[in-house]
Amino acid sequence: MADEINVSGTISPYQAQTYSPGQNEKNTLTIESYFKLLAAQLANQDMTNPMDNSEMMAQMTQMAMVQSLTAMTDSMKTSTAVTTQTYAAGLIGQEVTVAVTEENEYGQAIPTGVKYGKVCSVNLSGETPTVRLEGDSKDYPLSYIMGMGKIDDPYAEKKDEDGNGSETNSGTDKNSESGTAGSSMKEE
Repeated sequence: MADEINVSGTISPYQAQTYSPGQNEKNTLTIESYFKLLAAQLANQDMTNPMDNSEMMAQMTQMAMVQSLTAMTDSMKTSTAVTTQTYAAGLIGQEVTVAVTEENEYGQAIPTGVKYGKVCSVNLSGETPTVRLEGDSKDYPLSYIMGMGKIDDPYAEKKDEDGNGSETNSGTDKNSESGTAGSSMKEE
């Protein structure tokens, strides 16, 4: 199976793009197809020079190892997903500090500050869980959570050093949609 094929894009013929074919029954070797190949090889082998038993056993062992590693990888992915979802669901009602980001000219999210708030909901329907804070309509990916409770804003120091602002860590976020201060949050 080919890993990636370099193709030229329609927008710019000089910019190489890649294409990775998805796995399907025609381009993936399963244990059943391996045994079919082995049976065909044994049926059509040269009787004067038969296949070596140790070579056949080595191939079978390698195929069994690949199958076991695939099963273990799938199990680890499932376990990780369940753990992440359980952790995200446990955040409801907890006060957290999340990173607030802005996109730079390359479309990358760059952290600019923090926001404090209680987690009021968790969305598990996407690829990665997202949390929503009370009084804020924005969903924050789980990876944006910087800590439990209120922690110092590490980005305020960068603003002070650059001379772009003399912000102190007051718990407010000028970039957020709601602009809610951490000290004026309602306790429920």
